[in-house]
Amino acid sequence: MHRSQTFRFLFATVLAAIVMLAQTTNSLRVAVLGSGVAGSSAARILADRGVEVTVFEAGFGIGGRTSTRITRDDGRYQFDHGAQYLSGPKTDTFRECLDGWKSEGFVKEWTGSFASVDGSGVEAEGPKSKERWVGYPRMNSICSNMLHHKNIRVKLQTRADAARNEAGSKWNLKNGKTGEDLGTFDWLIASDRNSGAHHRKDLSSAGVDEFIVGIKDIQSVKSLTAMVVFEKSLGLHLDGVQFEGTEDKHGALGWAARDTSKPGRERTDGRECWVLQSHPSAAKRLLKGKYKIDEIREMARDVLVDDFLKSLPHLAGGNGPDEIPPIVSAVGHRWGAAFPVPSQEYTDVECQPIASKQFVACGDYFGKLSGRIEGAYLSGRSAANEILRRNKEQFKE
Repeated sequence: MHRSQTFRFLFATVLAAIVMLAQTTNSLRVAVLGSGVAGSSAARILADRGVEVTVFEAGFGIGGRTSTRITRDDGRYQFDHGAQYLSGPKTDTFRECLDGWKSEGFVKEWTGSFASVDGSGVEAEGPKSKERWVGYPRMNSICSNMLHHKNIRVKLQTRADAARNEAGSKWNLKNGKTGEDLGTFDWLIASDRNSGAHHRKDLSSAGVDEFIVGIKDIQSVKSLTAMVVFEKSLGLHLDGVQFEGTEDKHGALGWAARDTSKPGRERTDGRECWVLQSHPSAAKRLLKGKYKIDEIREMARDVLVDDFLKSLPHLAGGNGPDEIPPIVSAVGHRWGAAFPVPSQEYTDVECQPIASKQFVACGDYFGKLSGRIEGAYLSGRSAANEILRRNKEQFKE
């Protein structure tokens, strides 16, 4: 073969390969509702295989329950106001994933002094008795790093309403507030079960009744949270406290954490940021008959901060601070669906595909590890693999 012919042949071969790669990369488009761990893991696994993914997040920031609250004042105080940490992995799959996150530097171990408190007193936790890992430098770094990919787009403050097109072969998404066209997609992943709630329109025209009907039976453990900043250290030699049972000594408290003791949250001004979370039974009692969100937030702040201040002498072994430092900032928050209590139907599977509609539901309410970050990750991974499996001819290695 003449040299010029050889060159043309090689050029044509390379060009054809490039075209085929471009077709593979762009031939499948997936929309993900929700940017929590489940949605983020599904998006990343698909993106790594060349799928074009768009993640729609109704909130101001990504992360779901791994989101980070940062105040808008000059102090820029930050709080892990949802998930507090990742426990030691229960599966080899997640252990491998966590090792990867650690090596990439956006997850670090939270070491410190921890204790549990019940009616009999404060029981300090032994060193290295439990693994605790946190996103670095903030909790939502886990999801933000998973979503940092050339094939992923993220649209914040965008609640997307989904419906099948007239041919029934694609998903058309529109902005729930403005009606703006958000694009056409081949598959839809719902990683936030609230998308199918009766008071939401996200999936009301989607025709995925199996999903919408099923989630009605999932109960949620509600939770109240307070984020408080003290002008200086409380002098309390504990970084995390688990309150067991319901005792008058600690009121509505279920958990308290010195956020500024976590890697990446340290401050140079000497101020301490604390996250206080309610005991489930206390949240249920306090929320009964209350529906106005502003009132609930104020109540969460006032009750939890007051109970925490009252508990300080007990936590310090009877030697509380002589003077409580001034409170610089305090904000309350309510998690309406903080911890799922799924039925056996959901714990037996890791996701819910509806293949005829090219739809998959995933989240931390699926699988044996429901309510945990690990469970959310495994569910999102399963949803992504479900799509890849059903398009296996396109994604052959």
